[in-house]
Amino acid sequence: MRRARKKNKIVKPNVIPILDAVFIFIFFLLMSAQFLEIYEIGSDAPAVKTVDTQEKNKKLPLNLVLVIEKNKIFVKTGLDENTVATVGEKDSEYDYNKLKEELVKIKKNNIEETSVVLRPSKKVPYKRIVFIMDTVRALDVKEPDLIGKNDKGKTIKTKTLFDQIIFETVI
Repeated sequence: MRRARKKNKIVKPNVIPILDAVFIFIFFLLMSAQFLEIYEIGSDAPAVKTVDTQEKNKKLPLNLVLVIEKNKIFVKTGLDENTVATVGEKDSEYDYNKLKEELVKIKKNNIEETSVVLRPSKKVPYKRIVFIMDTVRALDVKEPDLIGKNDKGKTIKTKTLFDQIIFETVI
């Protein structure tokens, strides 16, 4: 005789309560999370480039540097960093209008140049550096376009000043 086999009934676990708990947990996690808006100001790393001064046909690089002190901004150009202008304070803030005027003068003579190096002092507040970056990037909408000739004699029309901002490392 044959023995009858007992069929083991497979018991499926009830996972619905666990899934409910997980979804409710996720809901509470999302509702308790703090969403922050993070603002980022783009800046490039300092570039190292050697310049061959033997070539007389080529123009030396502009090398525009803004040395930002607590009460003054020194606008310097050239490889030996000659001071072109000094911008002081006006009403306990930097004179951003004078800074823009000086940068416009420089941009008209170097219309294709796009980079500026910022060298802030440790004592300068971050807010002031941001205002300087805004001043350096572009002209206001109301201001007329800058028109100048490049090295090849082609006329260039632009609204941007120096939009490639590089921070010099301060140690």
